Order: sequence, then C-alpha cells, then structure tokens
Amino acid sequence: MSDYKPPIPSDPQVRLIKPTSKLRPRSWEGEASHLVTQGTGLWRVTGAAGSGVSSVVVDTVIERIRQGWEPSSMLVIATSKESASRLRQEISEYVSKMDYVSEGPLVRSVHSLAFALIRDASDEDIRLITGAEQDAVIRELLRGQAEDGHGGWPPEQREGLRMVGFARQLRDFLLRAVERGVGPDELVALGEQYEHANWTAAGNFLREYKQVMSLAGSHSFSASELVTEALRGPEPAVKYRGVFIDDAQHLDPKSAELISRFFPEAELAVVAGDAEQSVFRFRGANPDFLNKLNADHELVLESKREASTSVVVAETESAHADLIADTVRRAHLIDGRSWSEIAVVVRSAGMIAPIRRTLLAAGVPVHINPTDVVLSEQRIVAAMILGLRALTELLNPIELEDLLLGPIGGADPVTLRRLLRGLRQAEMKMGGQRRAIVVLGDLLEETDAEMLGFLTERELNLLDRVRSVLDSGRQALADKGSIEEVLWALWSATDLSNSLSAISLRGGASGSQADRDLDAMMALFDAAGDYVERRPSAGVRSFILHISEQELPTGMRERRGAIPEAVEVLTAHGTTGREWKRVIVAGVQEGSWPSLGETGTLLGQEEFVDLVDEGIDPDIIISRSVERLAEERRLFYLATTRATETLLVTAVNSPDSDEVREPSRFLDSLRQPIVVFEGEETNQIAEPEELGNRLLSIPAMVAELRRVVNDPRDPRRKQAARQLSRLAEAEIPGADPSQWMSLREPSTEEVLVEGRIFLSPSRIEKLLNCPLRAVLDRLDSEEETPIAMLKGTLVHAYAEAVAGGVDPSIAEEKVTSAYMQLANVPGWSHESAEIAFRRILTRTHTWLQNSRADFTEVGTEMDVSVTIDDTVSIRGRMDRLERNRSEELVVVDFKTGKTQIAVKDMADHPQLSAYQLALSRGVLRNGKISDPDVGETPDPVGGGLLVYPAIDAKAVGQRMQDPKTQEDLDEFAAMLPGLAEHLRGPNLLARVNPTCSNCPVRSLCPVQPEGRVIHA
Repeated sequence: MSDYKPPIPSDPQVRLIKPTSKLRPRSWEGEASHLVTQGTGLWRVTGAAGSGVSSVVVDTVIERIRQGWEPSSMLVIATSKESASRLRQEISEYVSKMDYVSEGPLVRSVHSLAFALIRDASDEDIRLITGAEQDAVIRELLRGQAEDGHGGWPPEQREGLRMVGFARQLRDFLLRAVERGVGPDELVALGEQYEHANWTAAGNFLREYKQVMSLAGSHSFSASELVTEALRGPEPAVKYRGVFIDDAQHLDPKSAELISRFFPEAELAVVAGDAEQSVFRFRGANPDFLNKLNADHELVLESKREASTSVVVAETESAHADLIADTVRRAHLIDGRSWSEIAVVVRSAGMIAPIRRTLLAAGVPVHINPTDVVLSEQRIVAAMILGLRALTELLNPIELEDLLLGPIGGADPVTLRRLLRGLRQAEMKMGGQRRAIVVLGDLLEETDAEMLGFLTERELNLLDRVRSVLDSGRQALADKGSIEEVLWALWSATDLSNSLSAISLRGGASGSQADRDLDAMMALFDAAGDYVERRPSAGVRSFILHISEQELPTGMRERRGAIPEAVEVLTAHGTTGREWKRVIVAGVQEGSWPSLGETGTLLGQEEFVDLVDEGIDPDIIISRSVERLAEERRLFYLATTRATETLLVTAVNSPDSDEVREPSRFLDSLRQPIVVFEGEETNQIAEPEELGNRLLSIPAMVAELRRVVNDPRDPRRKQAARQLSRLAEAEIPGADPSQWMSLREPSTEEVLVEGRIFLSPSRIEKLLNCPLRAVLDRLDSEEETPIAMLKGTLVHAYAEAVAGGVDPSIAEEKVTSAYMQLANVPGWSHESAEIAFRRILTRTHTWLQNSRADFTEVGTEMDVSVTIDDTVSIRGRMDRLERNRSEELVVVDFKTGKTQIAVKDMADHPQLSAYQLALSRGVLRNGKISDPDVGETPDPVGGGLLVYPAIDAKAVGQRMQDPKTQEDLDEFAAMLPGLAEHLRGPNLLARVNPTCSNCPVRSLCPVQPEGRVIHA
C-alpha cells in the first residue's frame, strides 16, 4: 500500500495564553441601580437596542450571587440555546473569582427548562429530536401516504406530498399547532368545523406521526412539543427565589405561560426585552407577554449606543462584493479590529454562501453558525458518507470521481484524468472494452495485479490511497463494529485530522475552513453516536439514509471554549442579542428586504394561528401586508443596531442589467446620504489615498503589480518589479514570474497528428467555427453523450430500421424505450419528454413516406472515405443517400433541433458541401462511397437536403442545398488542407463564432474574457 498522507503544514506550534476578559464593570443609576442591588417583586425591563437590557439582567443575577443567594435558587431563561450559551458564558466569567458552586446550569433555554420538568415528572425514557430528524420523519411518512393513496389530503395537494416544500410547510403548521396545545383530535375537529380538509388531513397525519415516534422505544419530543407537554404535567415541584427572562419578546404564548408558573413563589422576577426587536412571529413568537405583563415595577432604559452609519450603493454585483471584502480587510489591517469584532449580516440564509466565498477569496477567515448549515451538505461530511456507501454498494461513475477528488482520495482533476487514461490503456492492452471509470470501480473492490502492472507509480499512489481507506472501513465492518467504529476507521485512515488541525492552528481563511470541516466531522460523529444509542442494531445503510435525508440544519453541541477568530457571516435573525464593533448589513435590496411573501399558504397556517390565538374565523379575508411590513422593519432595525462603532449598509442598484436590482425602501429610514460605489475605474467612496482603487488583499495587489510590470508605458514598472521580487522571496503565490503561464515554455512542441488527416463533414464545420474547440472537444473520451447527440443518433437508428423493413411501430417502441432510459429525464417531465420524442419519430416516418415520390433510397448510414489530396481525406458516415428523379445522388441529413438554418445560409453549409465534394470524387461501391478505380466515373450529384422533424410546424421542415458547380467544389477542396493543418498543432487557433455562448472550453479560450486571464 502507498505511504501517502495528506500534506501537513510544517512546524505547527501552539502557545497557550491567558484569556483576556473583554468585560468591564458597569455602574447603574436610579431605578436600574435599585433593581440590581435590592429589587424585589415583578419587574418589566425594556429599552432600545444598546440600552443595556440584557446587561441589567446579568448584573442583577451576579449581584444576587454576591449577596449569597444559592445559584440553584435562581432561574435564568433565554429564548434559545445560543443566547443561553452567551449569557451563561458572561455570567460565568463574572463569577469565576467568587466562591461559586452550582448544582446545575444557571442559564437555560425555555426548551431546556421544559425538558427538565418533563424528565423530573416522568419515569419514561425521553429524548429531544432535532428539527432535521423531525423533517426527515415527516418526509418519509408523506412519501408513504403518496404511494399508498391514504391520508385524506385534498386532490389538488396530493401531488405535492413528495415535495420538500410541502413537507416544510406541514412541519411548520404542526409546530404552530403543538405550540398552542392543539392535538390531532382537536385539529381534525377544527378542520371539519371550518371545512378545511387540509387541516383534517394534517390532524390525521399528526396522529400517525405520534404513533410512529412512540415505536422508537423512547418518548421523543420536538422542541415545540416540550413546552406543551410540560404544561400538561403537574405544577413544578421546584421553586425559585429569582426568575430572570431575557429577550422575552421572542417567547410564544405557551412558553410564556410555562415560565409564569414560577412567578408567584419568586422573591424577584425580571422580564426583560424590547418589543421593537420581535422578529420571530413566523415561529409563533408574540411580544404580548412582555407588553401586557402586569408588573409591579417598570424600568425603561435609554440607548447609549452611537455607531457611525454609512450607506453605500454599488452599481454591479462584483463591485458590491469587492466593497464588502475591502471594508472588512481595512477594518482589520488598518483600523486594528480583530476578525471576531466584525460581522456581515444578510437577510436570508441563501445569501450567506456568496458572501462567504467573497471573503475567503480575499483572505478573510469566516465563521458560520453551524445551525445555518445542513450537515449532509458539508463537503467533508458528504465525502465520508460517500466512503461509507462505497463499503456496502457500488458507486456510479460520477460518485466514484467525487470519491477520488474529495477529501478521501485527495486527487486533483489532472491526476484523476491521468489515472483514468492509464486504466483505459491497460484495459485495451488486456483486450477488454470496459470504460476506465468502470475499471476503477472494480479495482476498488478487488485487486487485479496484471492491471496494476500497467500503471505508473503516481497512478498507483492515488489508487492505493483510496483502497487503504476503504479497506480500513471494510475491516471494521467485518469485525462487526458499530456505525461509530466503522466511521472512525474511515476517518482515521484518511489522516485528515492531523492535516486539518495543523491548518486550523495557523488561522486565516484556510484555518477557518479547516475549523468548519472539523466541526462538521464532530457533528457527524455526534449524530452517529446518537443514532447507535437509539438503534443499537441498525446498520450502516440505515445511518447513511438517516443523514442523507436531513435537509434542515442540524444543531451541534457547543464545545468551543473561545470565540473563533473569524468574521461572522449570519442572517439578521441570528443577530438577536449580539453586538460587534464593526457591522456590515449587506445586500439590502427591494424584493428581498422587505420580504413580504406569505408563509404557510398551502395549509392556511396564518389563518389557523389567528383562529386559535384571536378567535378570528378563518374564512374572513384579512390583509397581513401591513403586519408583515412592520415585522420586516423590526428585523431591519435589529440588524442595523448591532454595531457599537461603525455600521455600513450596502445594496446594488443596477436598473439596466439583465436582472434589475434596486435598493430597499428601508435605506431611507437610516437618514444617511447614499454614496455610489462604481468599482475600480470610476468614482470611489473616498479619495484614492484614503480608500484606494484596489481591494486590499494579496491576490488583488499581486494582480495590480503584474499589470503594471506588463505595461511598457507605465513609469512604475521598475518599482512594481521590485515589489514583486520581494513578494516572490516571501513565497506569495503568483508573484514569481516562473508561475506566470504566459512566460512558461510549452511542455511539448510535438504535433498532435502526423501523416494524412481524415476529416469528417461535421468536423469540417467545427473547424470552420473554431479549431481550438474542434480539437479540445475530442480529448475527453469519458464524457457522457450530450442529450442532443443522443436524440439525433436514435432518430437516425429509427430511420435506418424502418428503411431496413422493420415495422415502424416496433421500431418506435424500441427507440423510445432506449431514449427514455438513456436521457435521464426528470420524473416530473417524463411524460411530456416521451410525447415530444415520439412526435419526432412519427414525423420522421411521415417524411420517409411522403418523400418517396421524389426520391429513391440508395442507402442509410453509409460509410464515406474519399481522398482529396496527398494530405487530406474526407471520412465519415451519411445518414441517408437518395436518388432524385434525374438519377442524381442527393445526401439527406436529419436534424433534431427546433431551429432551421436560414435559406440564405444553405449555399455555404459546410457539412452538406463536404458530402457533395465526396460524392463528386468518389463512387458508390458495396454500399460505401470510396475512391474510384481506374476507369470509374462518379455519379452526378443533385445537392444536399436537411430534414427537421422536430420543428413546431404543420409540415416537416426541409432546407435544400443546390448542386455545387465544379468551381465551387474545387474551391471548397482547396480550403481543406489549410483547415486540416489546424489539427496538427501544437498551436491551436481560437476564433470567435456563433457557438461561443455554449462552448465548454470558454474558461481556456484566449479570445473570451474567462480565459484571457490564463494567457495574459
């Protein structure tokens, strides 16, 4: 086996330092001081963002501990696990120097409290399931109802049972019902009472869901069910001397009712929050508990936060991305702010990934809350799941490539391609016909010494690397190891833990990605452990299905003792209770902010909530636009009040682009002048010496220096060269001229083709368009056949079969069946695709019948091989050859596209012209067109015909090319030797042509913007 190990950065060193506390003593005056030091009774504490509402709660708790209150006699409630963790960390830091001992967690989320109450009151084995697990169970049950036809869903909704969107809306609907204590029977009754069939079906579904979950051996609750279940239980036996609730505006009514049970016995109860930050109505939250609380005392704090605010609008998406990256880097490099003191806030989770890529490309370390990420979508997790699958099943070709290119294989595309070519050559030498990727799959299953003998050492290293990892997993399976043990065997064999740990310790952008990968693997092992604990006898395949079916973010255990030193990118909802020195609220666009779309429309979720909470008849039409707009304004307010020093709000204004982008109306509420950022070549936000025209990153700086060095007119060339030399000595990528592709020598000067060149008529057409594409298109022999080519091939096969005497209906069934199997048509369009293809076959048959009045068939799929001169021959295959009434040969070519060539362009059609040339210089012999013997004369040529059976017209489309004159043919023939020379290489000509828009090699082409950077 190979000794290959992942590269580990040299000399990773770790130095432990004493943590520096960022907390500072606070002082309070007036009513706030009274509450903190000696307050009693029920208090309501409110205040705008930055006024210190949470700080009052923390300081009151700390003061009570200082006064000698038992920590176990105080209950501190946060509305989420994340906010509870932050409060707990802050309180722990303050009391770390006190004589402090606690029997349990001082700060709990409301769901943690409910879970503890249920556990104390019940002898059953209970557990909390994640939202991702619940979503997977719901989708599985819905699939079963769709297949069996039961469930009572309305006919118009039954088709949606298999769709993820329907499952998500059903889950949200059931959560809102459970939060309000509405069970299956009540839900069915409401559906029948108000004639909402989908409510009745949802109630029956909820009943089935509860029955299925009860079969798991333990009583499983979702977070929403916990509170309702806790309220059904007896009065809490535990009593608290102090009860403190932070961010009370985020509580739903049932959570508020549960917490209120502890108020009567409490010496001090504090309910704190800000109704203007209530942004979780879609989760059932309601600020009424905070607003309508019958408090003994009320404290209203004034905001002390005064962050400087600026609003910048970019004219393009790329300029917008540069603006964000540049602002972040300057805040860190020039203003001295640590990465963790900077945050980028976006409206929705879908906007996180583009911002993350932008920042990473600029060398900025990025941290994303794991709760914003779906576990199975993490690249390293997907690779490990793929490795687990390879232990128990055969992977398809695409999955095999992913396995080798991913973390398990560690290969780059060039090395993989070299391995596949080596396997293909070895297979051919051994007389086999298997595709290279199939051979690779077989070698991963079983060693073939003879096959391996043909491979180079580099190719063997890659193959041995993957085999060693999979063999470790197979051995663990053979030893009857648990899912955790099999997964650990795979992970250990990759040795990625050492590599990623070393990269993580070095920090920076790559370090933040390594952190993310390690966090993802920890979450995967947590999931495996939990799964084994619940299902000890379950196999690897069931665990793979369990992870793969999760399409919601999975909560992960918090193990970090310190905040990651990285810029946090998060949604506006995720900023609740947080603050940073520098905040960028990015992409504030009309249409996405405010987002006024309705939620839960499939099941009437908002009508249901209004009915249960307010008693409003669901049949009464209520406009919620004002309500939704108000919540969106509160969300914008929340996002723009997180900065303590500087706030930047950005948007894109591109009214003339393909996708019109317009800044949000909310920008006006900031009452700040709007500055336009147009990019590098136009107006800047500030003077060049202050802001600069370039993104403040190493790649951008190297690029600018290289541009100056390569411009002979720029007086700064020598200075730029000196700076590049310094950067090259520091091993900065791209600074050393030896890394510049334009200065490198070609790896070979050998020609691609020697001797005679054979040109097919279709290749002649491609060479006339672009020789570069014509050559590169043929290099990758492993690619799947494009759908258009597949369709054309099958239509030609049908025409040939019918011409050969096969019954048209039988030929149609065979060819259609083959097309539907090979075309990989999505299920939703299967029927329409089959109808469209059958229509093409029917019209092809119609043309074959109707054309017999003008043509007599000579042959189909006929080979052509005719010499043009000493260097070039035409070699190919004709679809059909016919004789017209004048006994002239006419070449016929079927085209399955829906666009016909213009009549004016037919005279110059290169494919038909090439066939006419071949017919004019060859003879028909034994069903082939070949060079004439001495004394043989070619038959007269009557032109060429294109047939379009797929066009949307009553008649089958036709385009005729008139017979070429001898002068035209000689001129065409004289062009071919020069055209053939383009194939010889080693230099290939790139040419702009009408097919550039769909060219697969644009990124390599020197005449396209995408590829120009390679050749600069």
